[in-house]
Amino acid sequence: MNSSTTDTLLDSGDRSPHIVGSFSDITALLYRTLACTSKFIGNFDFGACLDILTTQNTIASTIPAALLAMYQGMFAGITPGLFLGAVIGLLPMMVFVTQTQKRKQTMKYLTLALALAASVMAQNATEPAPLATPDSPLVSADISWILISSALVFLQIPGLGLFYAGLGEAKNSLSVLLSVLLAAGVVMTQWVLFGYSLAFSDTSTSNFIGNFKYAALIDTLTTVNPIAGTIPTALFSMYQMMFAAITPGLAIGAVAGRMRLLPMMVFVFLWTTIVYDPIAYWTWSGLGWLHVMNVMDYAGGSVVHVSAGVTGLVLALMSGKRVDYGTRNYESHNPTYVYMGTILLWFGWMGFNGGSAVSASTRAVGAAFATNIAAAAGGMTYMGMEALVNKKRFSAVGFCAGVVVALVAVTPGSGFIEPGMAILFGFFPAIVCFYAVKMMHYFKVDDALDVAACHGVGGAFGMILTGIFAQHKVTDIGVTPGSSTAGWVDQVWIQVPVQLAGIGAVCAWTAGWTAILVLVINLIPGLKMRCHQEAEEMGLDMYEVGESAYPSYGSVATTTSDVDSDSKAHLSLPKVPSQITLTNAGNSSMA
Repeated sequence: MNSSTTDTLLDSGDRSPHIVGSFSDITALLYRTLACTSKFIGNFDFGACLDILTTQNTIASTIPAALLAMYQGMFAGITPGLFLGAVIGLLPMMVFVTQTQKRKQTMKYLTLALALAASVMAQNATEPAPLATPDSPLVSADISWILISSALVFLQIPGLGLFYAGLGEAKNSLSVLLSVLLAAGVVMTQWVLFGYSLAFSDTSTSNFIGNFKYAALIDTLTTVNPIAGTIPTALFSMYQMMFAAITPGLAIGAVAGRMRLLPMMVFVFLWTTIVYDPIAYWTWSGLGWLHVMNVMDYAGGSVVHVSAGVTGLVLALMSGKRVDYGTRNYESHNPTYVYMGTILLWFGWMGFNGGSAVSASTRAVGAAFATNIAAAAGGMTYMGMEALVNKKRFSAVGFCAGVVVALVAVTPGSGFIEPGMAILFGFFPAIVCFYAVKMMHYFKVDDALDVAACHGVGGAFGMILTGIFAQHKVTDIGVTPGSSTAGWVDQVWIQVPVQLAGIGAVCAWTAGWTAILVLVINLIPGLKMRCHQEAEEMGLDMYEVGESAYPSYGSVATTTSDVDSDSKAHLSLPKVPSQITLTNAGNSSMA
């Protein structure tokens, strides 16, 4: 590598003195593969984005080269689309603007007004007040980034709802949207009461579960958690709350159209307490036994996705098949929902993985960059597999499914690998999960949205890949060199067996307790989890919610009592748009 082009940034710590810049320097940019030694074109110094986490580019000396690479990559990605849009739309636009002299004058005045407003804003801009005093351990940049990341992860909750609703049947789409949001609300309440304390208390003497030190989030605004020493405990709690909130929503997609709302809320509260909180403590608390074993799970490959996938599988098996399972294909009723949900998930995942560094740092840059690379590779691979194996045209739903599968797989390793390696975390998991979906259907497991095959298998496979490709030069960022572990590429041969042990522990704990919870809840009068056959045939939008996602397409019931009355048979079901046969949502496209 040319020393005139790049300099080594990181010697021992993440906040190298060679990188001197404000938080805006870090967060304003994200992408890079520039290494120009010629006046015409660059060379291959940064081929496969190697070493860009630990070097800086002379173009932007206050940020890591990886951040500039990701930022510039966004330009490269959008340019072809802009060109096509210009070809299609430029001439009609020019005709519209120049049609009359009045329009010319309007555009002129509008341009002047915008320029004047921008000038006034620039003149009045002042430096923001510091978020922390000089003597405080808090770092303003880290606080800002984790606040942003918390908001990004929250956006994944409605994104997941849209994704699931679009994949499923029209008659259940509103109930799916509501279920995901309800699950998040239940978890957030539990998290404030005692969930965060069980998962992340720092004074517990157990390697298995936390204590109640932070019950009701007492003193979290005035303390700093040891895991994230530069942000308030309250902020760390809020960020982790978003992870906990989305996890049950992932799982219940397996029984979309079959699970009643009230029993689902009870299940989610108990499941988060008994299953999610202990697993989070084992892996992330610093005191947990999986953490002591050096299980590598950067942002939730096992804690979030394996646990959700196993839970979905148990729910699907114990709930039984849909009444019409095996008699028809379940198609994506609204690919547009799927597309919009994927965009929100992909966008939010940059906070999901990038924020797991709990600092505005080089590690956050690497994780966010790897997230995007894996998603792109996974989407193209999964779509190609569908076209090749199923002999179909390219599918928008298939591409979206591949994106989410890859995002799942890169989650455990995004902060431990070189960004260029993320292509492998998109390519291989897309193939593995594609065939995992087929295997589930071969064994006639009615997982409505393929949660087990995509989240369970995808998360587990990502954990294994992390054990192979994690490198010391990345895992040592921000810590004492040599104090972190790595994978097979650095000849740490024990790491894959350790990863497998972690996966096995999470699977066993999750499967056992999920089955127990389902059995117990079903024994409680009024809390039977599976809906009645007539409710399933009618659709849970009408039966459970009393509203329709498509009210303009036909008459709908307005109250639950209408549905429960003896006149239920006289209700007219809402007419919905005809099914669009792009891909089998239940068979090939779940996240």
